[in-house]
Amino acid sequence: MAIALGCAAIGVMAFDLSFWAALLLYSVSGTAATLFVAWRRFRCIEGNEMHRQQAGHRS
Repeated sequence: MAIALGCAAIGVMAFDLSFWAALLLYSVSGTAATLFVAWRRFRCIEGNEMHRQQAGHRS
Protein backbone atom coordinates (compact mmCIF):
# COMPACT_ATOMS: atom_id res chain seq x y z
CA MET A 1 0.00 0.00 0.00
CA ALA A 2 2.87 2.35 0.78
CA ILE A 3 4.36 1.78 -2.68
CA ALA A 4 1.05 2.54 -4.38
CA LEU A 5 0.48 5.65 -2.28
CA GLY A 6 4.00 6.86 -3.01
CA CYS A 7 3.56 6.33 -6.75
CA ALA A 8 0.27 8.21 -6.73
CA ALA A 9 1.74 11.09 -4.69
CA ILE A 10 4.75 11.39 -7.01
CA GLY A 11 2.44 11.29 -10.02
CA VAL A 12 0.29 14.11 -8.64
CA MET A 13 3.21 16.31 -7.55
CA ALA A 14 5.70 15.71 -10.36
CA PHE A 15 3.39 15.20 -13.33
CA ASP A 16 0.36 17.21 -12.21
CA LEU A 17 -2.01 14.26 -12.68
CA SER A 18 -5.74 14.59 -12.08
CA PHE A 19 -7.45 12.82 -9.21
CA TRP A 20 -8.74 10.05 -11.48
CA ALA A 21 -5.35 9.49 -13.09
CA ALA A 22 -3.73 9.34 -9.65
CA LEU A 23 -6.39 6.87 -8.49
CA LEU A 24 -5.73 4.70 -11.54
CA LEU A 25 -1.99 4.88 -10.91
CA TYR A 26 -2.59 3.94 -7.26
CA SER A 27 -4.66 0.90 -8.29
CA VAL A 28 -2.24 -0.31 -10.94
CA SER A 29 0.91 0.16 -8.85
CA GLY A 30 -0.72 -1.47 -5.81
CA THR A 31 -1.74 -4.48 -7.89
CA ALA A 32 1.72 -4.72 -9.44
CA ALA A 33 3.41 -4.54 -6.03
CA THR A 34 1.11 -7.23 -4.62
CA LEU A 35 1.75 -9.55 -7.57
CA PHE A 36 5.51 -8.99 -7.29
CA VAL A 37 5.53 -9.85 -3.58
CA ALA A 38 3.42 -12.96 -4.21
CA TRP A 39 5.78 -14.05 -7.01
CA ARG A 40 8.85 -13.56 -4.81
CA ARG A 41 7.22 -15.51 -1.98
CA PHE A 42 6.34 -18.35 -4.38
CA ARG A 43 9.92 -18.47 -5.68
CA CYS A 44 11.27 -18.56 -2.12
CA ILE A 45 8.96 -21.43 -1.13
CA GLU A 46 9.77 -23.29 -4.34
CA GLY A 47 13.51 -22.88 -3.68
CA ASN A 48 13.17 -24.16 -0.11
CA GLU A 49 11.31 -27.24 -1.31
CA MET A 50 14.03 -28.00 -3.85
CA HIS A 51 16.71 -27.71 -1.16
CA ARG A 52 14.78 -30.08 1.11
CA GLN A 53 14.38 -32.62 -1.67
CA GLN A 54 18.07 -32.45 -2.54
CA ALA A 55 19.04 -32.79 1.11
CA GLY A 56 16.75 -35.84 1.42
CA HIS A 57 18.41 -37.59 -1.51
CA ARG A 58 21.89 -37.05 -0.09
CA SER A 59 21.18 -38.74 3.24
